[in-house]
Amino acid sequence: MAADHLRSLAMYITYAVEQAENEKPYLQNKVHSGVMSGSAVQELNSQLRTTTGPTDDHQNVELSASEKAIRLLELYADLLCTPGDTAHITRFTKTVTNKWLLHLLISDDDQIIIQTTRILARLLVFNGESYVRRFKAETGGVVILQHRLENSPAPGAEQYGTNRIPAELSASRSKLATDQTSTNSARPQNDVELASILKTAIRFLADVHTRSSRFRDFAASSNYVQELLFTLYPIVASSSVLEADIELQSRESLVASEEHDVLIRPLSRSFTTSAYAVRTLTSDSPSKKTLKPRLPALRRMSSYVLVRKDGQNNVPTSDKLRPSASLKRLSSDMSCKDKTIAHELLEIVIAVYLDQILVRKDFSGLGLFVKVPPGIREHQAFFESFMLRNTLVHLGNSIRLDQKLLWEPRVLANLQRLAGHLGEAVFEGWFIDGAEIVFDFLGGILEYIHLPEVYRMKSVRLCDHITATLREVLLRVVLLRLSELDEAGQPSETVAFMEKLIYWQTVILAAGDNQKHFLRLFCFLLYAKMVGVNDRVRMSAASLWRLLLVQKPEETSQILRRATVGQNTELSKEFSKLLELENETFLAWLDDNRKSVDAVFFGGLSQYWAEFVAEENHNTEEAAKFRISKRKEKLKQWSSQALTRDDIIRRQETSCDHWRSNIYSSESTKRQRAVQDQYNNHAFVSLMWMRLKSRLQRPCGLLECPSSPRWQLDQTEGRNRTRLRMILDSGSHPRDNQTKGYESQDPSRLRKSTLGKRRTTLAQANSPVPSVSKAPAGTSNEIQKSAEPNPSISAANGEIDDGDEFELVGDPGGIGEDLEDKNRKVMRSLHRNDQVEDIHNVSRIIGLEGSEGLLILGKYHLYLLDGLFQRSDGEIVNVTHAPQDERDTYLQMISGREPGEPGTAGRKADQEVRSWRREEVLSISKRRFLLRDVAIELFFNDGRSYLLTTNNPDSRDALYQKLLSKTSVAPGRALAAVEEGSWRFDAVQSQADPTQSLGSRFTSVFAQNHSNPVTRKWTHGEMSNFNYLMHINTVAGRTFNDLTQYPVFPWVIADYKSEELDLTDPRSFRDLTKPMGCQSPERQADFRDRYQSFAEMGDHNAPPFHYGTHYSTAMIVTSYLIRLQPFVQSYLLLQGGSFDHPDRLFYSVEKAWASASRENMTDVRELIPEFFYLPEFLLNPNDFDFGERQGDGGTIDRVTLPPWAKGDPKVFIAKNREALESDYVSKNLHHWIDLVFGHKQRGEAALEATNVFHHLSYHGARDLDKIEDPVERLATIGIIHNFGQTPHQVFQRNHPARNNARQIPKQIDTVAENLTRLPSAVFNINDRVASLQYSTKFDRLMCSAPSKINIGPAYDKYMEWGFVDGGIRFYASDTKKLVGLFEHVHVGQLSCVLFADSKSLVTAGNDCVISVWSVNYTSKTVEMQPTGSLFGHRTAVTTLAISASFRTLLSASDDGQVLLWDLNRLEIIRKLPSGDPVTCARIHDVNGTIMICRGPNLALYTLNGDLIINQHVCTEDDAIMSCAFYEGSGNDFLERNLVLTGHRRGVVNRRKSILEMRMDES
Repeated sequence: MAADHLRSLAMYITYAVEQAENEKPYLQNKVHSGVMSGSAVQELNSQLRTTTGPTDDHQNVELSASEKAIRLLELYADLLCTPGDTAHITRFTKTVTNKWLLHLLISDDDQIIIQTTRILARLLVFNGESYVRRFKAETGGVVILQHRLENSPAPGAEQYGTNRIPAELSASRSKLATDQTSTNSARPQNDVELASILKTAIRFLADVHTRSSRFRDFAASSNYVQELLFTLYPIVASSSVLEADIELQSRESLVASEEHDVLIRPLSRSFTTSAYAVRTLTSDSPSKKTLKPRLPALRRMSSYVLVRKDGQNNVPTSDKLRPSASLKRLSSDMSCKDKTIAHELLEIVIAVYLDQILVRKDFSGLGLFVKVPPGIREHQAFFESFMLRNTLVHLGNSIRLDQKLLWEPRVLANLQRLAGHLGEAVFEGWFIDGAEIVFDFLGGILEYIHLPEVYRMKSVRLCDHITATLREVLLRVVLLRLSELDEAGQPSETVAFMEKLIYWQTVILAAGDNQKHFLRLFCFLLYAKMVGVNDRVRMSAASLWRLLLVQKPEETSQILRRATVGQNTELSKEFSKLLELENETFLAWLDDNRKSVDAVFFGGLSQYWAEFVAEENHNTEEAAKFRISKRKEKLKQWSSQALTRDDIIRRQETSCDHWRSNIYSSESTKRQRAVQDQYNNHAFVSLMWMRLKSRLQRPCGLLECPSSPRWQLDQTEGRNRTRLRMILDSGSHPRDNQTKGYESQDPSRLRKSTLGKRRTTLAQANSPVPSVSKAPAGTSNEIQKSAEPNPSISAANGEIDDGDEFELVGDPGGIGEDLEDKNRKVMRSLHRNDQVEDIHNVSRIIGLEGSEGLLILGKYHLYLLDGLFQRSDGEIVNVTHAPQDERDTYLQMISGREPGEPGTAGRKADQEVRSWRREEVLSISKRRFLLRDVAIELFFNDGRSYLLTTNNPDSRDALYQKLLSKTSVAPGRALAAVEEGSWRFDAVQSQADPTQSLGSRFTSVFAQNHSNPVTRKWTHGEMSNFNYLMHINTVAGRTFNDLTQYPVFPWVIADYKSEELDLTDPRSFRDLTKPMGCQSPERQADFRDRYQSFAEMGDHNAPPFHYGTHYSTAMIVTSYLIRLQPFVQSYLLLQGGSFDHPDRLFYSVEKAWASASRENMTDVRELIPEFFYLPEFLLNPNDFDFGERQGDGGTIDRVTLPPWAKGDPKVFIAKNREALESDYVSKNLHHWIDLVFGHKQRGEAALEATNVFHHLSYHGARDLDKIEDPVERLATIGIIHNFGQTPHQVFQRNHPARNNARQIPKQIDTVAENLTRLPSAVFNINDRVASLQYSTKFDRLMCSAPSKINIGPAYDKYMEWGFVDGGIRFYASDTKKLVGLFEHVHVGQLSCVLFADSKSLVTAGNDCVISVWSVNYTSKTVEMQPTGSLFGHRTAVTTLAISASFRTLLSASDDGQVLLWDLNRLEIIRKLPSGDPVTCARIHDVNGTIMICRGPNLALYTLNGDLIINQHVCTEDDAIMSCAFYEGSGNDFLERNLVLTGHRRGVVNRRKSILEMRMDES
C-alpha cells in the first residue's frame, strides 16, 4: 500500500473518530459517499481479506461513525503489525508519524486505545532505541501515553467504581486503590480477566527483578521504587495522592487532617480486618497519672499512635486479608493463594530494598521521607510505618535464613545506615509503634554478632564501630519506648515491653562505651515505673531492677552512690536487699521511704535525664529540619515535573483539539465535495431533463402539448421605462383564483402578516423556475439556474418528486454546519477566467417581499445569487443557516417573522444566478427602503433593474462606491458605456455627478436650476408629459421593484360617462391644481375639518394630517394590477391568501374615479403608469375568478371601461395617453408636480394646499434604527410598509410651467403629406441596398449591400457572410483587413444575420436554428462566443426582426411560421398566426407594435400578440419588399403612428394607424 493511501486512511480514521464524538448534520435521504480514494480501499481490502474473513453479500448493516472508525483502525493495526512485513511500518513512520497515534489516544473508546497502543508498540520496537529517545524527548510521548492510559476507560471499570485502567506501574495506582470486599461468588468475566492481567504484570516485574541483574541495577538507580510507592500509597493509606504544590504550600510542608482521628483501612495481612486510626497526641498535655514533679519528656516532631477504631486488642490473626466492606472489591479471586495483588506489589518493593541492603554497597537509606507521595501527614506517617514494618520483617526473615550475611562488612555497614534512619524515624514520630519493632530487629542482629564464634571472625571484629552504632540506636529506642509508655498510660503494653527487655537482657546489658550513661537513664526510668500507680507495672519494674542488680551490681551501686552524695548513703545497701526480698516487700519499703528515695532519683538522676532529653530533642529537631528540607526539594522537583507534564499534556490536548478539528474540517470538506458533487450530478441530470422536457413540450416543440398558457408581466423596460411584454408564467400558483370566503388549500404557503392587525396571513408566492440552459463564459445578462435546483430527485427513478425532497438537513438543536460547500457553489457560478473581488450580503426587493442573497463583484462580471449568505467569518452558507443577528432584521419583519426567528421550515430560496458584464451596468442610484437610506437600484442595458438593500446606510454607501469604481458608470466612462443606448441611459440617469448623494443630486438637477436640460426639454415641448413624469418618478426614488414606492401618475380625465371624449373641453379633465381629496369643495372642507380636529388634540407624537391613507400604496398598486402576475400574488399576500370581496375590487374605471375623487373619504388614490401604455392590465388574460358583485350580480372579469373607449382597452389607453399629452394637462401638470414632488408636498404650502398626509409617510419622521421597543418598531414598519410613502421632495420651489406655444419641431408624423423625393441620390454604392443605418458619430447615413452589415456604434468594422464555408468574417472599415474569421457557424448556409446590439449577434440558417452570439472587440481582433441556440422552426429561417428596447426577437421561416423570442432568457414567448411566407417584418422600438408583411398583405400586432389589423395594402401583382416604423426621437409623443412600406416597383407608401384601428392610405 502506498504512503499516500496510508495517510488517507489515517485521516479518515481521525475524521470518523471526531464525527463519532461530535455528530454533524446528516443527510435525510442517505447518499453513500467516501473520501478515501478507490485505489486505497481496494488495496486495503485485498491485503486484509484474510483478516476480515468472508462477508455476506446480502447483509447490509449501517455502521455508526464510531464503528467505522474502530473497524478501520483494527484493519489498519493488523496491516501495520503483520509479522515479517516491514514495508508498511516503514512507510507509516515516514508518512503518518507517531503524533497521529498520540492524538488518537485522546479518544474515550477503549478499542481505539487498544489498537492505537498496538501500532505504537510496533512502531517503538521496530525503530529501536534512538527512536524511543526521540519519542520521549521531542514529543513527550511517554508522558502523554502514561496520562492517557491512566485516564482511559476500560471494560469493567464501572464494576470497580472507577474510570481508570491499570497500565505499566503508574497507570495501575487508581485501580489498585480500590478496596476488595466482595466474596468468591460469581463475578463478571471481564473482572477476572483484568485481575489476571494485573497479576501477570506484577509477576513479570518480580521475575525480571529476580533474574535480571541489569533490571536490579535499573531499580536501584531509577525512580522505579518511587513509582511503586506512588502505586501502593492509595491502597495502604486509603487516600488519593495530592498535588505536590498543596503539600509544599501548607504549614511545615505537611498537610494535616482537621479531624482528631484519621481512619486507615490497611490491606496488609499483618493487620486485622478492623480498621485503624492514626491519633495525634499532644505532648504538652500532662497525664493525670504523671508524677510530680513533672519530668522532662522526649519530644518528637510528630507524635502519632496507632489505635483500634473499635477498641479491640492488637492480637495477630491468621485470617486472610479482606478489604473494608464499604468499598467495592478489586477482583474476583485474587487472594486464593493468601496474597493479594497489593501484597505482591509490596513484595516487589521490599525485594528492591533487600537487594540494596544485603547485596549492594553504599546503601544510602530507604529514603521514604522523599519518596512518599504528597498527601495528608497522618496518612504519610501510616504509610511510612507500614513500609518500614514490612521491610524490617522481610529483612529480618532474610537474615535469619542466611545469617552469614552478617559476616559481610558491607551488609553491616548498610545495616548501620538503616539503623540510623530507623532511629530518626522513630524519634521523629514517622514510624508509628516502631520502637519495639526496631528493638526486636536490632536485638536479633546484635545477639548474633555477640556470639563468640561469630565475634571471633575478623570481618566482624573490624566492624565494632558498626556494632556500637547499632547498640546505641537500640538503647536510644529502648529509652524512648520506656518513657513514652508512661505517657500512653497503657499498663499491659508497658509490662509486655519490660518483659521483652528481660528477654533481650544480654543485648541491653552488654558491655559498651556508653553503658554507664545508659544505666543511669535506665535506672531513672525504672524507678519512675516502680513508683507508679499500676501494681503490674511496679512489679515488672521491680523484677527488671532485680535483673539489673544481678547483671550489673557494681555499675548499679556506683550510680546509686553518686546519686546519694550528701543524702541517704544507705540507699545503695537498701536497694541491694531487693535480691533478698520479695518484690511486694521491696515495693512496700519503697512506699514507706518514698520521700527520701524520690529525692535521690528525681533530684540526683533527673539531671542526667534532662540533659539526655535536651540533647535528643535537639538532634531530633536538626534531623527533622534536614528531612523537611530534603522533602521540600523533592516536592519542588515533583511540582516542576508535574508542571512540565501538565504543560506537555495541555499542549498535547490543545494541539490535538486543533489538529483533530483541522483534520475533521479537511475531511469534512472532502466529504462535502463528494456528496455535493454527487448531488450536483443528480441535480444536473434532473435539471437537464426538466429543460429538455420543457423545450420538447413548449410551443413549436417536438412534443408540443396544447394547453392554456398563463401569462405574467415581464420586468424588461422599453422606451420611457414602459413594461409592455407579457411572458409565459412558469411558476406554480395554486388556486390563485380564490375569492373571499374560500380558505387556502395549502396552509403551508400562507405566513403571518406584519402589515396590519386585521391581516393575519399572507399567501406565499412561489418563484417561477425558468428553463434556461446555463450559458458558457462570456455571456451576459442571462438568468442562470444553479446546478442545485429546488425540485428534488427521486432516488428510485430520477423523476421530480415534491414529496420526497433531497436536502441536506442541519442539526435540529441549532444552526449546524451546512453540508453544502457553498464556496464551491459560488465559484461554479462564475464565468470562465473570472475572479471574485468582493462579496456583499444584499436583499433583492421583489414587490412586497425580499430575497436575501449575494452580490458578487467579479473581475469581469457582476453576479446576483439568491438564497446564499456570507457569514462574518467569510464562509458562504445557505441563507436559512445564516446567523440571525447578521441577517437583515427589517426584511424578516416585513416577511412575517420576528427578528431572530428562524425561517419557515421547508421554505426554499429561489437560488437563481444572474450575471452581467461590468460594462452592461447602465446606472446605479441610491434608493430608500422603508424610508431608510439602505438601498441601491441597478439598471442594466438589457432593460432590467434590481432594487438591493443592505443592513445599514454605511454598508449601502460602501457598496455604492465600490460599484461605481468597478463598473462603467464611474465618472469618465459613462459616456462610452451608454453611447449605443443613450435613450435608455437618459431614462434612468440624471445629469448630475453619480457620486453625489441622493438629496444633493435632486437639488442640483431640479430644485435650484430650472435651466436643467431635463426640465428645459419639457418646458420647451421637446419631451412628452409621460416621459417627464416617469423621469421625475425615477429621480424621486420611485421604482417598479418596490410596490410601496411604485411610480405615481395623476388622474387626468374626469369624464367617464360620455360616449365621446372631448379633449378640448376643460371639464373633461380633473383639477390638477388640487390633490384628489379636494376635487370637490365639500370634500376639501371635510379634510380640513379633520386636520383641525387633530391639531386641537395637541399630540406632539402624532402631528395632525388631512389624509390617513395615501395616494400610492402597495394595496392600490396591486388592486390596479390584480389581473396580472406577479401582482396577483402580491395582492394575495396583503389579503391573507384570498381575493377581497368582489365589490371592493377594481372592476370599473368610473367607479374608481368616483371613489377617489368624491365618494370615499379613505380613498385618495392616484394612477400608475400602466394606465397610459398597457392595455393588458385591464383584461383578465389568466381567467381569474374574482366572483360576482352583490349589487347587480355581475361577474368581475375585465375592467369596465368608459363609453368613449368603445369597450377596447387599447382605445382607453390611447385616449388616456392622448389626454395626458393634451394642451390642458401640459399647461397644468406643473401644479400636480408641486403637490406630489414639489414645494407643496410639505410645510406650510402643503397645509395651505390641503395636502398633508400621515407623518410616518414622510422621510425623516421616525428613525427606525433608534426605536428600541421591538413592538413599536414593528408597528411603525407596518404603517410605512402598508399605508404608503411620500416621494422624495424633488423641487424646493415652484415648478415652471410649460410654454404656452409648444415649440416642437415638425416631425414626419405631422408633415408626412409633404414628403417628396429628392431630385438626386444621396450616394451610390453600385449594389442593391440591403440595410440603412444612421451614425450619430459621423452624422450620416450608412448603407450596406446584401450579406454585409456595418457594425455600430463606432462603425469602424463591418461583417460579411455568405461564403462557401458557411462562415462569418469581420473586417476593419478603414483598411479592409480581416480581423475575425469564424467558419461553419451553422450547418449549411446562413440565411439571416442581425445585430441586437453591438455585442450581441443573432444568426439564422438553413438548418432551422437561430443562434445568439456574444461578440467582443479589441483594436485588432474580434472574438465571438456562443450564448445559446433557439429551436422551433421546421424550415429555413428567412426573416429576423429585433426590438432592442424590449429585448424581443421575431423570426419567420419559409413555411410562414412566426415566433417571438425573449433575448434575455433565450426562451420562446409566443407563436404568432401562420400564413404565407413573410417578406419582411419590423418591431416598433417605442410601443412594441409588430408589423408582418406577406406579399401584398400587412398585419399589425401588439407586442403581446393581439391582432390590431390585417389588411391588403397593394394589388395582387405587387408585394411589400421592406417596411419600417417612424418612431420619432423616442421621448416625445407622436400624434400619428406612421408605417412605411417599400414595394416591388420602387414605391414607398406612408400609412397611419388611427384609434379606430383602420388603415387609410395617405
